Amino acid sequence: MKSTSKYASRFVYLLALAGLLFLAIPNLAAQGVGPQDAPPAIGNADDNFNPPPCDFSDQFYADNGIDVTQLVGRFGDNGGTTRLTGPPATGNQHNYLADSNCGVKDPTRRNFRILATTGGNSDDGNSPFTCANQPPPVSPQCANQSALEPETFEFISILAFVNNQSNFTNTYLRNVGFINGGLQGVQMNPGTDISIGQSQFPYNEAPAQNLRGFSTQSIVSNFEAYAAIAQFKQSLTCPANATAPFTNQNCTPTPTQFAANPCSLQMIQQLQNPNATSVPQPCFQVADSTVSGQIVSDVATPNLRQDWRFATNRNAMDGSDNNNPFAASPSNTPFGYFCDDLLGMWILTYFWVTAPPNDAECGPVYQAIGAQNGFNTDGTPIVLTAFELNVELEQHLDAQGNPHACGAEAKEDMSGGDGGAVFLICPALPDPRAGAISTDAFLDQVHNANGTPQNANLTVNFLSLQIFGVFPSEIGQVIPPH
Repeated sequence: MKSTSKYASRFVYLLALAGLLFLAIPNLAAQGVGPQDAPPAIGNADDNFNPPPCDFSDQFYADNGIDVTQLVGRFGDNGGTTRLTGPPATGNQHNYLADSNCGVKDPTRRNFRILATTGGNSDDGNSPFTCANQPPPVSPQCANQSALEPETFEFISILAFVNNQSNFTNTYLRNVGFINGGLQGVQMNPGTDISIGQSQFPYNEAPAQNLRGFSTQSIVSNFEAYAAIAQFKQSLTCPANATAPFTNQNCTPTPTQFAANPCSLQMIQQLQNPNATSVPQPCFQVADSTVSGQIVSDVATPNLRQDWRFATNRNAMDGSDNNNPFAASPSNTPFGYFCDDLLGMWILTYFWVTAPPNDAECGPVYQAIGAQNGFNTDGTPIVLTAFELNVELEQHLDAQGNPHACGAEAKEDMSGGDGGAVFLICPALPDPRAGAISTDAFLDQVHNANGTPQNANLTVNFLSLQIFGVFPSEIGQVIPPH
């Protein structure tokens, strides 16, 4: 009976979720809105405005300063076996499939189409904390907020991980478009060089830098993805002589117990004590693991307590925000995500709470944030904005006005010493509508202990995009009758 009740509750939840989606679909037949055909490659024209995501080609990685031989867990490596199954896929799901249309639709791609679609939230001004139930007068940024879209959602494809800054190329040179002769030399064309770290004339580039004077690492480090690893799962107790990366092989797994900090001496030195020589115990693992011969990233969804957060410091591609990357400080964010960061990379910022949910000092802080955003299964609050993390948690003061941080954040050792992800190659879908989320894709998101999605609105938006090619608020008004 217990098992039956569990699955019955999931079934009821899914029915309710489906009902919620279709309540937002007025007069579908009258408006001529039909479901997308699957796969999009053979669908109607309105289903193919955006092709679904595929992995980048080796050439495109190299042109953008990445050594593909050093990527960790790249979808499709080893003859299409690396990370084919396992997180984020579950059961019989596959994370990607071979698709010969990828390179045809976009020559920068190779023929592995990504099915695993990871969902997350953009921070700052896009959370329920900001817009939901806002009393009059409603701020302009919330005026058009849909009840089904109280947040700005991101959908990304986690193609690979970069665990060491040495994966970035220091020197590279390739000529594109060279034509030698033809018609007595009339068609001679010297082509264009793609260069990184070329010190000779006419390039005069510093190591790892391009002609603009920027390195790939400096560009992608402007875009932060925030990962919250579960602190009641995979806690470790490590002997004093243990060395990073701290894993089950050199530390002892601790039974379910709150771990107040990561298993990373480098992170502890960043945050608490530059002279620290050991990691406070117990700690939560931030190193990759190997399961059944497959690498499982430390930030794989089963290890997370909440969905991803993504910084919103993105510039207009057309320069309409008047941003100047060469301007002296203070200036706007110096790079544009979709025009400078062509691989869609993010630097990874880990964040965590520093006390258990029932802590006398931090517990009320967690309750206040959780009352707005909801709670994780372990009782910690879902954190959606930079203000909640940077001010309400990290800068909390006790009743006497003394600093008492209830949250923290840090990055892993750039040199790879921690054994986990430092950067993510996970391009966001520029526009997830009209075919970008194919009907055979699946949503990768954090689930509650009972199997239900932690963020039902994210699920509803994914289903609407997958089935109808539009966000729920757009159904019935985007596609004219036909």
